[in-house]
Amino acid sequence: MSPKVERRRALHRSLFNVGISGITLTNSGSLIEPQWVEITQHEISIANLPPAFEGFSIVQLTDLHHSSIVTLDYLQACFQQVVDLQPDLVVMTGDYITYQEEYAQPVAQAIGETIIEAGIPTYAVLGNHDHWNSDWNDDWNNDSDADVFPLRNRWKGDGLEVTNAFTAEGIKVLVNESTPLQRGRDRLWLVGCDDFLAGDFDLERALTSLPSTGEPRFLLMHNPQPIESIAHHGFDLVLSGHTHGGQISLPFVPPKVGNKYLAGLFYVGASRLYVCRGLGVTGVPIRFMTTPEIACFRLARSSGVRSTAANVPTQRNSRSTYYKRLERYTRLETASSKGWSVGVFSSNRSPL
Repeated sequence: MSPKVERRRALHRSLFNVGISGITLTNSGSLIEPQWVEITQHEISIANLPPAFEGFSIVQLTDLHHSSIVTLDYLQACFQQVVDLQPDLVVMTGDYITYQEEYAQPVAQAIGETIIEAGIPTYAVLGNHDHWNSDWNDDWNNDSDADVFPLRNRWKGDGLEVTNAFTAEGIKVLVNESTPLQRGRDRLWLVGCDDFLAGDFDLERALTSLPSTGEPRFLLMHNPQPIESIAHHGFDLVLSGHTHGGQISLPFVPPKVGNKYLAGLFYVGASRLYVCRGLGVTGVPIRFMTTPEIACFRLARSSGVRSTAANVPTQRNSRSTYYKRLERYTRLETASSKGWSVGVFSSNRSPL
C-alpha cells in the first residue's frame, strides 16, 4: 500500500473517530445529564449562630430557565423533590425564565402549588434573564453601555413580570433589601440584591437595615462576579448561580457559561460563597459533566471565628471529586411524560 493511500485511510479513521466522539458527547449531554438532578447536602458551620437556628435547613434553587426546552413537568418534579426534603427555608437565586415573559406565570404557579402549598417560606432574587425579555428595544444603540452589555440593552426589561408572578404566589422577591428570619428571640438576616449584569445591583442599599450586632447574614445574588469586591462585609454564606457550572465541561475547552467561580464552595476574603449549578439550560439543551443541582444546607454552630483572610478564592471539593461522584449515580425515580425526566442523585458531604 502506497504511503499516499495509507495517509488517506489514517485521515478517514481520524475523522470517523472525531465524529463518533461528537455523537457520543452530544447524546450523553442532551439525553442523560440534563435529566440527572444531584441533590447536594452541605453542613455550614457558623460561629455566632443563634441556638434556635441549630440544624436550620435551607434549599437553594437557581437558573430554572423555564422555556420550550426546560419543561414545566421537569421543573414540577424538581419542586416536589424540594418538598420531600422538608427544608425550613427555600431561596431562589434568579433566571426563572430565559427570554419569553409568558413563561413567568406558569413557573411561579408551579412553585406555589408545591413549595408554597407545603408551607415552606420562600425568598427570591432576580437574574439577568428575568430582566431581559423578547420586546426589542429600538433605542438600545443610544445606550452608553451598549458595547459592554449588548444583550441587556436589546432586551431591556424591569423584571416586573417575574416579580408580580412570584409575589402573587407568596414568594418574596428581594430587590436590594434585607429581611430578618426570626425564631423566638433569635434571628439571622437574609440580604437580596438585584442582578449585577442586567439589574440595579446595590448592596449598600440592601445593607442599610442591618444592625451592627454581628448576627449571621446570608446574601442572595444571582451572579457571583462581584464577590471579590463585597467579600469584606463578612457574609456567613453567599448563594449564587448564573454559571450552570459551565453547562458543558470538556478538557481544554472554555466553559459555556462563567469562568472563575463556576460551581461549588469558595472562601473569598471574609465571606464564603457557594455557586449552585442550577436546574436549566440556555442555548443548546446540553449539559456535560455538569449535572443539574438542588443544593441543601444545614446550619451548625461552631466555636471558630469568622475568617478575615486575604481576598483569594479557595475552593473545597474539587471538580475531579465531582466526576467521581458521577460514577456512583443512582436513578431513584423518573417523572414527566414529555420533555425531561428527573433522576435524583444524593451526595452527603463532610462539614465545610
